[in-house]
Amino acid sequence: MKLFLHATVLMLLLFALLATALNGFLTYRGEPPWMPILFTLVMFGLQFAYGPRIIEWLFDIEWDDEGRDLPAGNLEFLRKLCTDRGLKMPRIGVIRSDSPNAFTFGHFPGDARVVVTTGLIRILDTEETNAVLAHEMGHVEHWDFVVMTVAALAPMLLYQLYRASLRVNQSGGGGDNQNKAPFVAEISYLCYLLSQFLVLLLSRTREYYADRYAARVTRTPNALASALVKIGYGMAKVDGELRHAMQDASPADRASLSWQRSNTGATALMSICNLQGGGALALGGTDARGAAAMMRWDLVNPWARLYELNSTHPLTALRIQALNEEAEALHQRVAYPLPEDRQRQWRTFPVEALLWAMPWLAAGAFLLLPQVRHLLWYWTGILLPPSLARPLVILTGVSWMCRTWFRYYGTMQPATVAELLQDVEVSQMRPRAVRVEGKILGFGVPGAFWSPDLVLQDASGMLYVWYRQSIPFARLVFAVASADRYIGQRVVIEGWFRRGLSPCLEMSCLTGEDGKPQRAYSRHIQYCAAALIAAGGLLLMR
Repeated sequence: MKLFLHATVLMLLLFALLATALNGFLTYRGEPPWMPILFTLVMFGLQFAYGPRIIEWLFDIEWDDEGRDLPAGNLEFLRKLCTDRGLKMPRIGVIRSDSPNAFTFGHFPGDARVVVTTGLIRILDTEETNAVLAHEMGHVEHWDFVVMTVAALAPMLLYQLYRASLRVNQSGGGGDNQNKAPFVAEISYLCYLLSQFLVLLLSRTREYYADRYAARVTRTPNALASALVKIGYGMAKVDGELRHAMQDASPADRASLSWQRSNTGATALMSICNLQGGGALALGGTDARGAAAMMRWDLVNPWARLYELNSTHPLTALRIQALNEEAEALHQRVAYPLPEDRQRQWRTFPVEALLWAMPWLAAGAFLLLPQVRHLLWYWTGILLPPSLARPLVILTGVSWMCRTWFRYYGTMQPATVAELLQDVEVSQMRPRAVRVEGKILGFGVPGAFWSPDLVLQDASGMLYVWYRQSIPFARLVFAVASADRYIGQRVVIEGWFRRGLSPCLEMSCLTGEDGKPQRAYSRHIQYCAAALIAAGGLLLMR
């Protein structure tokens, strides 16, 4: 009931934003914006009517009406579940892909289709596959593909209101309320942006709802938890193998592999797991201890929740935490015991967030200064001076320099991979300056490493190595010209350990067996660019 109410509130908020923008538009326009609204509604109707056919056309789905590909135990479970819950048996589809995943689509529960990949059937046992199928049937019984389609209508209508407001303002329409048009457009656009995040939040809520459904109808929440970890691990592995295969492939094969990788990513957007959260699990492995250690950062670091805002799926750690609660309610031992210490580390987060946002806020204020001045005058009567643009340019440069200093602060200290992976205080903004010794495994050795750059392995574990440059294509140049020669070598890497959805070591200096250092200059380039911006602001003030 709690998740149902949560989803209902989100739907109401979405359409409250829509009503707010529509009311403002009607206030100054004097007539209904029927044309863009009608167009959006027609497009929505077409999307709802033909969406399933488009999905069938985009993905190479083989319909398994006779139950040849789905194992007998899974097929029997699905039929019994549908009988017990009073649901129509969905049509079963199979995608021949090594990437493990599953998703459902359709118009209504009566014509639902459940699609699984051969990779999922291969890596999961019968109980885990049943849990995944139950999760997908949870989406069917909850009408989730209908709910999310309707929810997506709100941002579409809000954007049309924003565009219509701009057109009215540019054409001089609106009568005496003409001067209000810019504000209506800005409010509509702000509502549009907020609605996008509300739709994502609603999507994450529906995933929790389907997880709980699966845990309760199967009474095996641990099976779904295990499946989520294996799927995240497997998706990252397959994606890395495709990246690796593309490096030495012919142009024709590279195009085919690129299509496969794009298809895998597109499937992940609408399925039980997305690709973003798999990088950390790929390092931790599928065993309970390694996976739980990787997920602790997601539970205690505030940045994890910030990254989650732009995701259709909850963080895997949070989903497993909810499934563990279901297991405990059933008096079962949890399969992935998460650390008991889950108190959020808020210590320096406000400072980190402020330093991260300040250059963007200052630059945005500079670019939108005319609109900001007009809006502030309209609502408060305060008139900002036009000369404020110059200090904003200086603030952009200075704050960028401060942020760069904060992100690259520290003296390199010896560390092991295991120590770094257990550090829950680091983030993209708050790194740890380290010196790590180990062996470079390569770009994509199956079963060992799945990332776009290099991977470092020492006696305690593996870690992604990120060669970053602010110069366009410099990272690609390093990968093509220099990275290959380090594969298999013992190296010493100095850099900054960071943690986002995946942990990585941003390289400052890599020294191979030949003793020649390979350096990265990203921070120096950022310092120079920030100094030029600040100097430009000082020149404008003269």
